[in-house]
Formats: sequence, structure tokens, C-alpha cells
Amino acid sequence: MSESVLDRVVKILKDAETHDPNVTEAPIALLWPDGDAQWESLIPMLWDRCRIVSFGTFDDDRRQGPAYWLRCVVSGTVELVGAPTGVPIVYLPGATRDALRTIESVVPELAPLSALQHRCQWISHPNGKDWTVRSLLSNKQFGLSLDVASDSDTATALVESLPQLAGQHWSRLESKHIDADFLHSLLNPDPVRSLLLWLDDPIEMRSSLSDGTWDAFVLQCKRHFEFDPATEGEIEGARRLGCAEGHWEQVWHRFRQNPTDFPGIPDQLLRAQPAELWPRNPGAWPGVAQDEENKLRDALERLPRETPQEARAHLLELEGVHKGRRGHVWADLGQTPLVLALEHLAELARLTSTGPTGQSVDKISEWYASTGWRADWAVLAALDETVRLVGFAAVEAAIAAVYGPWADACARSLQAAIGPMANSEAYAASPAPAPQPGDVVLFVDGLRLDVAHRLADRLAGAGLETDLSTALAALPTVTETSKPALAPIDQSLLGPGVALDARREPDGPAAVARVLRKLITDAGVQVLGASELGDPCGVAWAEAGELDHRGHDLGLRLAHVIEVEVQRIATRIENLFDAGWNRVVVVTDHGWLLVPGGLPKNEDLPVAITETKKGRCARVKDGADPLVPTVPWHWDPGVRIAVAPGISCFEANQTYEHGGVSPQECVVPRLVVRLGETETAGMAITTMKWRGLTLDVEFSGMPDGATADLRTSAGDVGSSIAELANLTGGRRRAILLVGDDDLEGERAHLVVVGAEGSLLLHRETTVGQNR
Repeated sequence: MSESVLDRVVKILKDAETHDPNVTEAPIALLWPDGDAQWESLIPMLWDRCRIVSFGTFDDDRRQGPAYWLRCVVSGTVELVGAPTGVPIVYLPGATRDALRTIESVVPELAPLSALQHRCQWISHPNGKDWTVRSLLSNKQFGLSLDVASDSDTATALVESLPQLAGQHWSRLESKHIDADFLHSLLNPDPVRSLLLWLDDPIEMRSSLSDGTWDAFVLQCKRHFEFDPATEGEIEGARRLGCAEGHWEQVWHRFRQNPTDFPGIPDQLLRAQPAELWPRNPGAWPGVAQDEENKLRDALERLPRETPQEARAHLLELEGVHKGRRGHVWADLGQTPLVLALEHLAELARLTSTGPTGQSVDKISEWYASTGWRADWAVLAALDETVRLVGFAAVEAAIAAVYGPWADACARSLQAAIGPMANSEAYAASPAPAPQPGDVVLFVDGLRLDVAHRLADRLAGAGLETDLSTALAALPTVTETSKPALAPIDQSLLGPGVALDARREPDGPAAVARVLRKLITDAGVQVLGASELGDPCGVAWAEAGELDHRGHDLGLRLAHVIEVEVQRIATRIENLFDAGWNRVVVVTDHGWLLVPGGLPKNEDLPVAITETKKGRCARVKDGADPLVPTVPWHWDPGVRIAVAPGISCFEANQTYEHGGVSPQECVVPRLVVRLGETETAGMAITTMKWRGLTLDVEFSGMPDGATADLRTSAGDVGSSIAELANLTGGRRRAILLVGDDDLEGERAHLVVVGAEGSLLLHRETTVGQNR
């Protein structure tokens, strides 16, 4: 077993007891003088190894007391609770051997110990001098025989780092030259982090260090970074950090990796920002970032004055100018939300430059299922980046400029494809699911297709198999009409009611929640409450999520809670699988429109010719001739349902609404979820976001020993493109940096690799782009 420096010192102390019984009596104690008190920090480390007491003010916990107390310890009249047995060692900080040898010159406080020296042995250099730390460590005959530098900096650092040095293996130090730099590395093994902590809070950092440790820190800064924190101050330090030149580049990279660990540094950088119009390392300066953000805000707010085509071109131009700022630290810290939103706005501009590729309901549905839904998600993603009010209006303006006209054109295309009332076969709602034993039909009110894709991604990240397809909602796309059409029952049990409700045939009550649950139960299907899991040997109906409710309440702010709602639905599905169900079929009644600036109001449908009127639809009275499009009612094709043209609304000031005819409302998801075959149950990728060429990923259930990587080929470790891959936050987060700018826009795979090298899961991504 390798000895530590402390072990060797203890051995030297024990050897000091050695005496020749033919010449002298056994010593009653060992006296350890230390005029400069160099060994004082080591004494607590010896309490469990030696019977040691110290001269000083009485403190029983520290085995310390005045001269008469020490004499009592030596004589055995004072008990040392918990101390080892053996010859007592009396440590004398501040007292030299010479000071005790002459009674006439000894200080009064030490005088009671003078007589002891004739019955004790000394722990000192053979030449009679006190052992200094350096002399004991370097002495080849009586000490540790180590190579120790003789300069004053090393001598000072030896005393300061003594506790850390004592824990080092002696054999590892035999061939090492021990100097101030080495000792400072023991005191402060991470000088870069220490420098950042000082920049973060100089006063707190200084007060937490002893004078010696502070001096060591200052020396490290001088040698490694050519900077003196004591004289040059934090503003100059922040300036050098921002410029990131020479050795300061590594300090900047460390700050860049985890900026939230140093919340005070942004303010220091703001105070230190150079006066130049475009300073060195411009991404480091918060003032520059804010100026650029303000320019972007102004540009976005002007977009509604342009045509949609001009606005789209302008957005793509802005993306080319500003996209590099997403790789700056201020994006990570949430201080430049507009440049984050711009990525999604640019994607929105590209997606809305074209519309449906066909003129039939089927072709429009296929187009929306493959491409169109991505524009809707880009709107939510852009809104979600601007949580604070500052910048939200600018994002609204940009979305309204390009998305509103596009969504209106898409809605009109679908309305034209359905055609007049007589052409009732152009649009047929998809049939209700037919579950098998072991299936749960999970109803989610208002699960729009883009959100369903997010849910599928979340479930896939948890190791579940997902199959996402699309269906057509019953018309009109309101819950009263379309939810009953999804019930896993004989649909002939339902028929037209009053207003827009289905009812129990032949003349029963409206199929509200209570009635619908009774019909489902009578069909032999379990109806599960919010937290019930049921019997997985049968068939069940369950409900989850509050998307539609939150949409009506929050409007545009719905974007900020989408991830929360998705997680709630995913958790419900995972709980059902944990309970033993084989398959979950997720269905929904309708999607929705969410348009910044509000849906334009349509006033072409007088209340007098309607039986029931909602935001996007109305039941028309028999014989009336509305000026707006009509479609057949799902529960009675002979009843005309008026729908608002395009994305207009019969009610004013609506930003969130459904009930009409548009791809967003009518083309709804059907998501089938099964248990996947994965090595690691419970592990999931919860979020992944690109910030420039840095990928920030959050996990749940990351197993010990697993690592994250980015590869061009998922199974080929040699195809890794991650220059840096750090796991942080107790293995809940990974930061992966792609060092090659040419890889931006290339397809890659985020992979999680087990401790044995097996591929646990992977997710495809595009370098530098959030989709």
C-alpha cells in the first residue's frame, strides 16, 4: 500500500521516541517546537494518529491549552478523550527550541514547560534547529528526501498547501520537482474556474480565502493569465475575458459552456465593453447583443407593412444576418429571444412560400400531413421563444405578415375542395377506432397535428414505438359534433340532436360527457378516470390533456404551455403501459387556428338565419340562404352548417378558435403507440435545441455510465462530429459542440451509448437547425 506524505511524517514523529535504554530513561513526552508555526495546519490531521496536544489558549475540542494544562496532560492527570495511546507530543507553535533551553530567556507563558525538556526528547533537526516544512520534506537522511525548490514563493506555498500536500502519495512525489506552481495546483486545482468565480463575485471570492490561498490565487493568475486581480481589478479582468485572447480563450470557453454558473459575469462584461463600434469577439459583449436585438425587433415590427412575399424574403435576409448570434452566450442566457425566434420565423417564411399541392380533399390532406403542419409548429416555436413581453409583439407582427395570408389561402383551398352542399361525398369523416383487447383509446381534446408530432417525438424518446397518421374530423369541428364520432361504440346508436350536439337514438338526450360515458360502458369498454388504469385484459376509453381549454383561456400564450401539456399526455400514456396495456390509440376531435393579430371578423352571416352560431361555424335555419360557404352536418347531411370563409371568424377579437374548415382544424392525428424494444426503460430525450453549432439536450432516466454523442452514422463511433460532449446537471443534460462550421445543415444522429458501448437510443437531427 502506497504511503502518503502524512504517513511518512507520522513515522518520523514515532521515530523521535527512539532512545537508548542503556543511556537514558524513556521520554515522558516529545517536544515539537515550531517558531514560525508552519506545521499548525497539519495538527488536526494528526489527532487520530498521535497523542498530540498544542500550546495556546484553552480549547478542549482542539486539544489545546496553556503550559500548566500541557504538563497535566503529560503527567496523565488530564484525560484526552478519544486520543490514541502513546507518548504525548507537545506541539509548540510560535516557540523555538532555543527559547525553552534557557530559563532566563523563556517567555513567562512557556516557563512551566522548561523543566520538562530534561525528561523529554525533541522533534527537531539534528542540528538543533526547528524542522521547517521545506527542510523536513527535502532532508535526505532524516526527512522525506523530496526535490523541493528553494525559492521564497515555494516556501510560502508549502505552508499554505500543507494539508493538501499531506494527502499526496509520497511515491508519486519522489520524481517530481515540487515548486510553487505545483503547490498552487494543489491549493487551486482549477485556476480557470477560480478566476471565473472571482469575476462573478470578487468580494465574496476574496472573503472566502485565507491570505495565503488568496496570494496563491494571485500568483496563479499572474503566471497563467498575465493578470493581477489584486491590482488590475474585475473590470479589466472582464475586458480580457471578453476579448478571449491568448490563455484567456480557455477562460472564455469555460464560461461559455456553463454561463449560468456565473450570474455576475454578464454585468461585469457590460461594464467592461470596449468603446469600439465592433469590438474583438463581438459575441462576448451584452451591449452589442442588445443593440443587434433592437435592430432585429425594429425590422420584424415593420414586416406587416410589406406584402407577404416581401416579408418572407425579408425574414430570410434577416436570418442570414443574425443567425450567428444564436451561437452566442446571450442566446443561452435568454437575453436575445428574438434571434432564437428568428430561426423559426425563417422556417415559417420558407414553408409558407407554397400552399396545398392539389385541389381535392385527399390531396390537400396529404400535403398538410407531410408539409403544411410544419408551418403551424414554426409559429408555436417562435412564440415560445419570447416568453417575456419584450419582443413578443415583434414576433406577432412577423407571424401575422406571412402566416395569416397563407393559412387563409389553405383554408379556402379546403373549403373549395369540399364544395357546395350537394357534394356531400367530397368530405367524409374518418371512422371511430375499433380497439382490440389490450387497447386504450385515449381522447385528447384539440390535439392539433403539429402538437401530435411533438408528442410522438417525446414518446419515441422514451423508447415507445409510435405510428402517426391522419384522419378527417367530423364537421363542424367542434367538440359537440366531433367527439361523439370517435366513441368506440356502434355509431348507429347516435344521431342528430338540436344545435350541434349528437344525441342518443332515437330521441334520447344530447351525447354530453355523462351520456357518452354510459354508451361506451354499455358497449363493454372501460371508462377510465383521470388517474385510473383499468384492467389491461379488456378495452378502455380514457381522456387526457387540456389543450383546447388552455387555448381558449390563453390565446397566443398557449405556445408557452405546449411542452407542459405534451408531457402530461405522455406521462398518462407511459402510466397506462406501466399498468400492462398493450397499445394506446390517441384520437382527437379537432385542431385549431392560432393567428397573431386575431382572426378577421366576418359579418356576412346574420344571427337571424342561424339556429346556433359559434366562432367559426353556425347551424343554418331551414330555407335560409347564407352568403358564406356551407357544409353538411356530420350527424345529418341534410342540415347546412355555415362556415366562416378562409380563416375569418363570426366573432371579433379571437386569436384561438376552431369549428370551421381549414387543414389545421380538419386534418387530425391518429397516433398508435406500442411498447418499444429498448434496453433502458424510462430513459427519454425530453428536449433538444440547437444554439448555433451547440446542441443542448435534456434527458430523463439517463443510466450511469452512458454517454451522449453526435454522429453522421448512428452506429459508427468513428463518425462522431462532437468536438465537445459534456454531461451536466447530475446526468440530466448534455452540451455537444460541433467544431466544423461546414457541417451546419447536415443530417446527424444524437445517440446515447451505454457503458458497454451499446446504442441505447438515437434521434435524427439537422446540425444547427431546430425543426
